[in-house]
Amino acid sequence: MTRTGRLMRWGQARPALLLFLFSFALYALSMGPARNGSGYSADGTFAFEMAKSVMVDPGHAYLRDQNRNFARWGIGLPTAFAPIVAFAEPLAKKAPQRDRIPLDAHEVLLVSYPPLGGTPAKDVQRELDLDIAPGVYDALILVSHSGLSADFVQGTEIARLRLHDTSGRSTEHPIRVGIETAEWAYDRGDVRAVIKHAQPPPVARHIGNSRAYYYAATWLFDSPRDLASARIAYVQPDGNFYVDGLAVRTPDGTWQDGPGVGRVWSERQNREFFRRIWVVAANALVTALGVVLVFRILRRLSYSERVAVVGALIYAIGTMAWPYAKFDFSEPIVTTLLLGSVWLLLVFDSTRQRRYALLAGLLAFAAVLTKYVSVIAVPLLLASLVVFAKSGNSWRRALRASVRPALVFLAPFAGVLLPGLVAAATLFEFQILYVHELIGGLQRGWLELPFGLGLGGLITSWGKGVLWYNPILLVTLPVLPWFVRRHGWRSLIFVAIPVAYALLYSRKQVWYGGNSWGPRYLVPTLPLLVIVGAPLFERVIERARSWLPGAALAVVLLISASVQFMGVAKDFISYLDLFQQQVAGGVPLKGAVYGGADYQPWSSIQPEGDFAAVLYAYQFSPLLAHAWLLRADAVNLLAPDRTDWLADSLGRTPWLRFGIDAVPVRPENGLGLDFWSLRLVESFLAYPGFLIWVTALLLLLQFAALGAWVGLSGRIWPSVRGVRLTRFLAIGAFAALLISFDTLHFML
Repeated sequence: MTRTGRLMRWGQARPALLLFLFSFALYALSMGPARNGSGYSADGTFAFEMAKSVMVDPGHAYLRDQNRNFARWGIGLPTAFAPIVAFAEPLAKKAPQRDRIPLDAHEVLLVSYPPLGGTPAKDVQRELDLDIAPGVYDALILVSHSGLSADFVQGTEIARLRLHDTSGRSTEHPIRVGIETAEWAYDRGDVRAVIKHAQPPPVARHIGNSRAYYYAATWLFDSPRDLASARIAYVQPDGNFYVDGLAVRTPDGTWQDGPGVGRVWSERQNREFFRRIWVVAANALVTALGVVLVFRILRRLSYSERVAVVGALIYAIGTMAWPYAKFDFSEPIVTTLLLGSVWLLLVFDSTRQRRYALLAGLLAFAAVLTKYVSVIAVPLLLASLVVFAKSGNSWRRALRASVRPALVFLAPFAGVLLPGLVAAATLFEFQILYVHELIGGLQRGWLELPFGLGLGGLITSWGKGVLWYNPILLVTLPVLPWFVRRHGWRSLIFVAIPVAYALLYSRKQVWYGGNSWGPRYLVPTLPLLVIVGAPLFERVIERARSWLPGAALAVVLLISASVQFMGVAKDFISYLDLFQQQVAGGVPLKGAVYGGADYQPWSSIQPEGDFAAVLYAYQFSPLLAHAWLLRADAVNLLAPDRTDWLADSLGRTPWLRFGIDAVPVRPENGLGLDFWSLRLVESFLAYPGFLIWVTALLLLLQFAALGAWVGLSGRIWPSVRGVRLTRFLAIGAFAALLISFDTLHFML
C-alpha cells in the first residue's frame, strides 16, 4: 500500500479527526471580512484591539487605557485572538495595498478628486486643479475613467490636460475616449450593446466593483519640465470624467503621488484589514472542536459511532454553530468550553478519576472568564456530580460521595478566581471595576423585561426565535422525554443548562443579543439540544425499516442547513442597516404596528436602533430578508447584464408581498456576499500574484473538506449495495457545491 493510501486509511479510522477537519475546513471557507474587515461585534472589537495591543504594540497603550472593560468582557476572546494576530502581523505588513494600482513604472495611489463633466450633478466641475507640488518632472501618469460616455465615438476628446511651467510655457494634451480613458462600465451588457468607442487595456478594476475599470495614460516629456501646475478641463457638453490617481516622476526616477482630496484606503486601514480578517479563524477552530465534543459525548452516552457522527454533523451544519463560527462573538468559545466540561464530567463518571473533575472545573472556569454569565452553568455542573453518584446509591450517600469531586471541580475557582479578584481590585480602581462595571452592569438592562415577552421572543419570535433559526430542533426537542427515560438522571445537565439560559435571558432587556444572527445568547445551548435528539437519530439510522424516516430527517436537516447558509452568506448588518436607514422611517412606529409594539419601549432606547419590528413582525424577519437579498445577489452574479432583472428582484421586498408599501431608496446597498475569498478576489484583482495565494488556500481548504467528507460518508453509509448509491450522491452533491462556490469567483 502506498504512503497516501496508508494515510487515508489512518484518517478514515479516526472519525473524530475527520469531523474536526471537515468542520474547520467548512467554517474556514465561509469566513467573512464583515463590513470591510471591521468585525461583527463590540466584544470582538475589544478582543481584537486588546490582542493587538498585547502582541503587536510594544507600549501596550490599549491595554493600559481600556483594561477596565475586562469587567464587561472577559479575557477568553482576546486570549484566543492573540496568536492569530501575532501570526497575521508579518503578513499584514507584506500584503498588497488595496488603494494602489500597480503599473509597470509605479504603484499609483488611488485618491478622490471632484468629478468633471457637462452633466450637472453635485460637485461636478468643468475644470480641475490637480494640485501637484511645483518641481522638475519628466513623466506624468493619470489614472481615470469616464462615465455616461457610451455615445462618444472612438477618439473623441473628452478632456484636456494643461501643464504650466514656471517659465510661463503651457502645453495641452488631449484625453480621448478609447485611447487615454474609456467608459467605466464598458463590459456591462446594456453599455456594451450601444457603446461607440473601443476599450483601451484597463489597468485595474474598481474596489468593490469588479465590473468597473480604471484606465491609465502616461506622458513622457522630451526633457524635464519645471512644472508650476497641472489642470484638467472638460470639453464636452455632456458625459463625465473622473480622475482616480496621479503620479509624477522626478529626473532621478522618484515617483510622487497626487494629493487628491482623500485616500480610498490608507496603509493603516490595509494593515488592520489583514490583521483582523483572520482572527475569526479562532472561533472556526473552537467550533470545530465543539463538533468533535458532540461526537465524544454521544459515544460516552453509549450511542454507536454512526449515530455519533450523524449527531455531530447535524450540530456542525444544521444549527447556528455554523454562522457563529465565522463571527467574532464570544459565544462559540463559551459553547465549546461548557461542552468540554460536560464531556469530562461524563468521563469522570465512568472512571472516577478526579483529574477529569479538575479538568472539567478548569474548562468551566475558562468559560466564566470568557463570558461572566456562564457562571450560571457552574451550579448545574456541580449538581451533575451528585446525580452521577446517585446511581445505585441513596441521595445521602450520593451527596457524601460527591463532596471531594466537587471540591476538586471548584479548585480552579478558589485557587485562581478569588486571588485574581483581589489582585484586580488592587491594581485597578475597585469602585470602577466592581461597583460601576460589574455590579452596575448587572443592574442595567436585567430583570426589567416581562418574562413572557423575552421568553416568547427567544423561542418563537419571527425575527429571533431559536426554533426558526435552528429548524432541526423541531425534531430533536420532542424526543426529550425519550432521552430522559433512557438516560435517567444523567440527562439533567442536557436539560438544565438550556432551561437556565432561556430563563435568565428572558429577563434581559436586549434578550436577542443585539445585532446578530438569531438568538445569540442561546448558542451555548444548541449542542445540548441536538444531543437530546440522539434516540431519534439512532432509530432512524439503525432501526428504521424503510428509507422514509431517513429521508424526512434529511429534509429537515437540509432546511436547517439552508437557514444557516443564509446567515453565513451575508453579513447580518447589511439588512439591519437597510431596514434602519431606508425602511423604518416609512412605516408607522418603525414597523412595530405589525408586531413588536409591546417590546418597543425597550427597543426604542437601544443604541443600535429600534428593531422591534425586525424581532416580532414576520414581514420584516431577517430570514425572509436574507432570502430576498440572496436572490438579488444571484441575479446580479448570474445575469450581470440584466440590470432590469436586478431592479425587479430588489423591488420585490418581503414586506411588499404582505401589502406594506415601504420602498427602500437604495436597496442595492444590501447586495454582496460575505466570504473572505470573494472579497479578496474582488478587491485585489490588480495583484495576480496575491490572487494565486488566495486560490491556493481556497483549494487547500476545499480538498480538505471534500476528503474529510468522503471519509465521513463511509461512516454514515457503509459500502453495501443498498446505500452505496446514496453515498456516491452525497459526495457528488458536496463536490458540486464546492465547484459552484469556485465558479462565483470567476463571475466577479
